[in-house]
Amino acid sequence: MNLEHHFASLGDAFSSKTRIQPLLEQRLVEFNQSLATFLSIDIKSTQIKKILNGSEPVLQSVSMVYAGHQFGGFSPQLGDGRGVLLGEVRGQDGLLYDLHMKGAGPTPYSRRGDGRAVLRSCIREYLASEAMAALAIPTSRSLGLYDSCEAVYREQPEPGAMLLRVAEGHIRFGHFEFFFYQGKNSELDELVEYCLTHYYPNCKKTDSPLESMLTEVVKRTARMIAKWQAAGFQHGVMNTDNFSFTGETIDYGPYGFMEDYQPDWVCNHSDHEARYAFSRQPGVGLWNLNCLMRCFSKHLEKDQLVAILQCYEPELQSYYDDLMLQKIGLKNVKDLHELLPVLFTILKAERMDYSIFFRLLSQLKFNEFTSLVDEVIDRDRLTEWLERYQSTRLNDGLVWADVSKLMMRVNPKYILRNYLAHDVMIAAEKGDYLPFRRLLNVLNSPFDEHPESELLAQRAPEWGRSLEVSCSS
Repeated sequence: MNLEHHFASLGDAFSSKTRIQPLLEQRLVEFNQSLATFLSIDIKSTQIKKILNGSEPVLQSVSMVYAGHQFGGFSPQLGDGRGVLLGEVRGQDGLLYDLHMKGAGPTPYSRRGDGRAVLRSCIREYLASEAMAALAIPTSRSLGLYDSCEAVYREQPEPGAMLLRVAEGHIRFGHFEFFFYQGKNSELDELVEYCLTHYYPNCKKTDSPLESMLTEVVKRTARMIAKWQAAGFQHGVMNTDNFSFTGETIDYGPYGFMEDYQPDWVCNHSDHEARYAFSRQPGVGLWNLNCLMRCFSKHLEKDQLVAILQCYEPELQSYYDDLMLQKIGLKNVKDLHELLPVLFTILKAERMDYSIFFRLLSQLKFNEFTSLVDEVIDRDRLTEWLERYQSTRLNDGLVWADVSKLMMRVNPKYILRNYLAHDVMIAAEKGDYLPFRRLLNVLNSPFDEHPESELLAQRAPEWGRSLEVSCSS
């Protein structure tokens, strides 16, 4: 493993030197071998084991400083309160990837916190990031999970854990906000140059590198959120310090995959004003990008920044339309816009499971509607919609069976339901990681059938629908 330290070389204005502080009787209980191979990390190496678990300190490891808008209010200084950036490693694609440990202990940005993470939150993030990757949604990844016998105190004592994460970058919108609002113009310029060099090198070749880079950031953010909406994913805490400058989904906390279709669903029970409700995510993405653009008000003219922001909505809408055309098996956007709103009205009224419905729609046979109609109360209403849908799909002139196969590749049978994560966490806290690995296995290939794991595709039981997830998760 060739560990590089490009971000750390920016200096003390951008981060503080920190190190992993190992937990008591720490154990590596899960390791992502395929990701490790891609990053040329040999976990069998004694030295690499020591570097990753913190027993051999990395002299250039750091914790980042940044700011952020949290639930609409600005916090002038935040930072990696429990995270350590070990450095960067190069993947087989030639790109650099951050190695970042969550739960590594107190840092200068812990704000009186213990800097630790608990096992349940590490498991939830491990599962979520790998599930999102399998759904082709830009995301950080999980490389290794460590448990321990050390107690970490939240509402009650819980097992402490650490999660080794990988991402193209951990620079957030809040990094730029920190330097802009502090009036640190030279550091802001350094950060711009760093991002151009390491994340957006093609933009350096254009007439206006910064303008080109910001346009790409807007488009990446739009495409990421379009994928969230199509997959029924809700982040839960869309603060600017949780938004990646590279367009990746990061910082999994009180997230959720929508089960019963509810456009105003709120997965985070700490979000009392429903600021980050599912249907509001596209609007929040634009709000966050507005915050980001303010940081460049001394670099670009207002009309330039406005023009960059105006790329957001058409990019999101067109990308979302393409995703939904694939999910529903149609060719024309006009047909999609006629059929989809009616379908969503039906799903909402029936409290139909979002993922199960689209999976069943993928398996729909010509003139055989029973499998779907049996799922609802108002059978006539859904039958009428299915007849219109079938007619529209036939008019596209494509072979029915071929379209169904394509739909099966984009409509997962398995999603990360909260009750499944809950069961896995309870077992892991008792030392049993078999349920975790079984669930991870199906989430890594969510479009396959996995007949031995059929129970993991079922709706949540009543107790599972009432589970609450909050920012402490």
